[in-house]
This record gives sequence, structure tokens and C-alpha cells, in this order.
Amino acid sequence: MRIALVAEENGPTRRAVPDPEGTMPGRGAYLCRGTAPSQPLARCAALAARRNAIARALRSPVTVDPKLVESINT
Repeated sequence: MRIALVAEENGPTRRAVPDPEGTMPGRGAYLCRGTAPSQPLARCAALAARRNAIARALRSPVTVDPKLVESINT
């Protein structure tokens, strides 16, 4: 699953959004399942958001929308 940055309309902040087709321009971060095959993708997304791994991978301060985790299909 690819995650990309989208610029917010009201300022310099950016938001991380899912890019399942992998077609959005710019830097992207890839999120995969955990080490255990039974670990769902949504759980990995929640863990990455909590550890600030998405911002580090995108090399930019981002706002991670809580709906990002919910929108990822397992």
C-alpha cells in the first residue's frame, strides 16, 4: 500500500492519504503487512502513525488523518 502527500488548501501543512493505485505524484511511502502473516494492514498503518514512521518515510511533517487507518482494506 502506497501513502502519498497531499497539500492542504489552507496552508503549508500536508496530509498523508492512501494511494492504492500508486499514481499520485511526489514522494510516497510504502506500508506493508507486519512480520506475522496474520497481522492486518490496518494494524500496521496504526502502528506506523503512532510511531511517526509515515512522516519519517515521507521526509516531511505531515498530518496523519485517523481515517487513513480506517480506509485501508485488510
